Amino acid sequence: MPGPAPSAATPQHPAQLLVRRVRAAMSRLVQPGEARLSPDGTTVAVSAFHPEGARLHLVPVSGESEAPTRAEDGMPGYSPRWIPGTRALLHLAEPDSGGPAEIRVHDCAPGGTSRTLAVVPGEAEDLLVSADGTEALLLVAPEGAERDGMHVGLPVRLGPAPDPERYLPEAGRRTLHRLDLVTGALRETGPDGLTVWNLAWRGGDLAVATVSEDPLPAGYYSARFAALDLADGTARTLHTPDGQLAAPTLAPGGRLAAVVEGISIVAGQPVLVDLETGTRRTLTEIEDATWLDLADDGTLRFAGLAGTGTRTGVRTPDGTVTVHRTEEAGLTGPGYQPFLSLSGDSRLVTAVRDAPGTPPEAVLAPTEGPGAWRWRPVTRLNPATEQDPALTALRSRPHHWRAPDGTTVHGLLLDHPPQDDAAPGPRPLAVLLHGGPSWQWTSGYAPADVLGLGPALAAAGHLVLLPNPRGSSGYGLGRARAVIGDTGGADLDDVLSGVRDLHARGLADPVRTAVLGHSYGGYLAALAAARTDLFTAAVVVSAPTDWYSFRHSSVIGGGYDRTYRIGEDPAALHAASAVAASGGHGTPTLIVHGLGDRVTPVGQAHELYRALTAAGHAPAELLVYPYEGHEFTDPDRLLDAAARVEDWLRTHTGRRPAPALRTAAPGRTLPRTAPGAAPAVPGGVLPRTPSGTASHPAHAARPAREQER
Repeated sequence: MPGPAPSAATPQHPAQLLVRRVRAAMSRLVQPGEARLSPDGTTVAVSAFHPEGARLHLVPVSGESEAPTRAEDGMPGYSPRWIPGTRALLHLAEPDSGGPAEIRVHDCAPGGTSRTLAVVPGEAEDLLVSADGTEALLLVAPEGAERDGMHVGLPVRLGPAPDPERYLPEAGRRTLHRLDLVTGALRETGPDGLTVWNLAWRGGDLAVATVSEDPLPAGYYSARFAALDLADGTARTLHTPDGQLAAPTLAPGGRLAAVVEGISIVAGQPVLVDLETGTRRTLTEIEDATWLDLADDGTLRFAGLAGTGTRTGVRTPDGTVTVHRTEEAGLTGPGYQPFLSLSGDSRLVTAVRDAPGTPPEAVLAPTEGPGAWRWRPVTRLNPATEQDPALTALRSRPHHWRAPDGTTVHGLLLDHPPQDDAAPGPRPLAVLLHGGPSWQWTSGYAPADVLGLGPALAAAGHLVLLPNPRGSSGYGLGRARAVIGDTGGADLDDVLSGVRDLHARGLADPVRTAVLGHSYGGYLAALAAARTDLFTAAVVVSAPTDWYSFRHSSVIGGGYDRTYRIGEDPAALHAASAVAASGGHGTPTLIVHGLGDRVTPVGQAHELYRALTAAGHAPAELLVYPYEGHEFTDPDRLLDAAARVEDWLRTHTGRRPAPALRTAAPGRTLPRTAPGAAPAVPGGVLPRTPSGTASHPAHAARPAREQER
């Protein structure tokens, strides 16, 4: 359980108070986690994470309610799954007494009741229901299983941490369990000796899944696509990727399957597999898919990323791809990536929509006719009348510029419209770098990566740049893989050129420019601060800083770093590390880290802090928050960190030491320019961090029990 909130001094400066206020308003947003449409198309089940805890809301498709959707309108629970052929809903819920989650079934008929079917023997990572409505299949991570950065970066805890904590090679293996929906009997099933990362199943003994021998999250990076026989516990390999896999789907008849192949935090190209013949085909005409739905004739529905927006479409068996809609918004579900839920006849579709100027809500649309793919909200979880004015006034717009090699780089700009009495001229600039690197900034109401500081800093008067450099998802698999063997190279050039472009346009003040990053983005921020003179302050959050020790201490070490080919021998790993970066005269750097982080262990923060203080070129400070992991989840600690970051930026931005002689990073040439100048050629750059180390866009919106781990 978390300890007491930090005992920081109460913020006094107006800008610090404003940053805290806006960050607090973001924490109060109710986050819809996923929306599921009943097979008959009459009801949407929406999981929502209120301050009071996770609640399920059952919303009729017909009609629109003007009343807000309150926590008391729902029932405790999350992960809703409709049971075909019934009006019953299967879901997970946290028991009042604490302990493991329960699997419950709710009768959605008027006056219907709920009952508990079983207790989850660990942490439920997926819940699937058979097409005939008689069984469910549960993917379970046991007590102590390690999780990646997308899942807080803390181990599964069903109670207090053991003392001592015991480590064994086979510990933490994810397993499958079959649940009889009539009797509630729960039994473990195959595959023997393998960890399952994600799967698809429609009932019976056949499932398709991504699997690996290694139970640590590092094993995800070497996972293969396999057909599972749940009766005898065997696995037959269908596809060994050149990258990573996600979002498997299985056609109703069981002959065709598909999976997305990409890199790291996966958005990519579908791979279609015939289970009878073993033939497979990569559908290169579809890019950045994150959700698939496959029919027996080979028709493939998909949703995925499109730059800073979302794309939905369908591919017919003849190879024709029709895009239904592309928009500057997120359409998400489990995993907070693009996801859709269809009615049984596919005439209606629902999702969670998060768009600039519009707080996240569950939405619904027909898939055909004159109103096709035009969304209307079915919940009012975040009424406009209850939003902080600083959030409703936030401007978010797509932005692009040219990298030194001519590549067009995209991202977002956040700011507030200047007041009539505002002083003219360039604004202070805050550059926020996402993790991954195969995550991305997506257009939304209040982008939440990097401690959720983007909207708060914009409210405090900063121009905020959210760049999607190469390595990001949303721009094709080729762009996402462009950082392999070049982490911290051209991707950092992309970032630096975007900063210089804003300087050259007179929009941003060169002597008031800060860089902040989380995870891999924190690694890039540390490199930028050490190797260039472009920034007057830096903030490094949950970042890998020493690739050699990372490989041997992170739960994704040896998987992530080899995927990105960061280095094989100690010398190469050290040369690519932020602790070895040099070339600038020194940038005041604040390091923020969670004590419990197992993805980028806290030793990474201490190594960078020691390296910076030993060099002595500029002020450095380290903040370590107990009870937090790779993602911060406690609202009070998030507010404390936000206030301290604002104070750091305000204290150090605008101050520049005298220029110093710089040395280039290995294999790169630094421009010879004075500190604060905006040269046309970007400065040196370096490598990047672990997959699964992207910031979770809605980490504060998880069930209460997860926030306590």
